[in-house]
Amino acid sequence: MDNFYARSVFFVKDAERSIEFYTRTLGFALDWYNDGVFQVSLHGFELILNQTGPKTKDRPGHGRVFVGLEEDQAGVLRQHIEDKGIATTVVNWGNPTLVIRDVDENELFFWYSGKERAHLQARLEGA
Repeated sequence: MDNFYARSVFFVKDAERSIEFYTRTLGFALDWYNDGVFQVSLHGFELILNQTGPKTKDRPGHGRVFVGLEEDQAGVLRQHIEDKGIATTVVNWGNPTLVIRDVDENELFFWYSGKERAHLQARLEGA
């Protein structure tokens, strides 16, 4: 075995509010839910979200996940974002990077390759 199955975990203040955001606003599927912890997925990307408790109350909004996209994947994501009307920003994180923030300010960073990156660069420059 040379590949680990890994998922990121974001801490959230309210599991029900986050389920609503990830499924309705972002279009993720709810894979499972168990007592304040749940997993959502979109196009093969899986993310676990964990409602905070007394020991983790300061953790929401500090998460960031990086998703590198190949040329053939960028169009699928772009179309999904347009269809759902998802709010995005672009930041320079070594290269222009598309960012989606959840209701707790956790960040999903999408790094496009090739020609798609040029579109992000233009957005970053305000064109």
